[in-house]
Amino acid sequence: MIPGTKEWTTSCEWRLDGFEPIVARRMVENILSLWGVHAETIDDAKLITSEVATNAAEHVRRELRKAGVIHFRIDLSGDTLRFEISDPDPRPPLLIRAAHDDEQYRGLTIVDALAKDWGFEVASSGTGKVVWWTQTISHP
Repeated sequence: MIPGTKEWTTSCEWRLDGFEPIVARRMVENILSLWGVHAETIDDAKLITSEVATNAAEHVRRELRKAGVIHFRIDLSGDTLRFEISDPDPRPPLLIRAAHDDEQYRGLTIVDALAKDWGFEVASSGTGKVVWWTQTISHP
């Protein structure tokens, strides 16, 4: 962490059409590195971001994709990071326990395992949802 720093915020948005989750992962890596966050926390944040951003990119209903955007926000307050990814689809994310040999449905299980806590809410605009999670910063 940067000495004396207690609060930081950043946000951005991308058009849903053509969005690739790798863009969000790179943003997380760059911003958290700039903020002096420990590599272990960054790795977990990138993995969770990848899963949530992939869900947003792949599961938004077709009729909402063309004009839709993904909003992404990261807040740092003390030792707590809060992430938010919003998309225009109001359907809630589903935590499904995948079968041992199932190659899908593992994303939110990963989020559930790595995040301090997580959830979703209706977007403040009234359209779509916000999936959020928090992480505690690990120290070397």
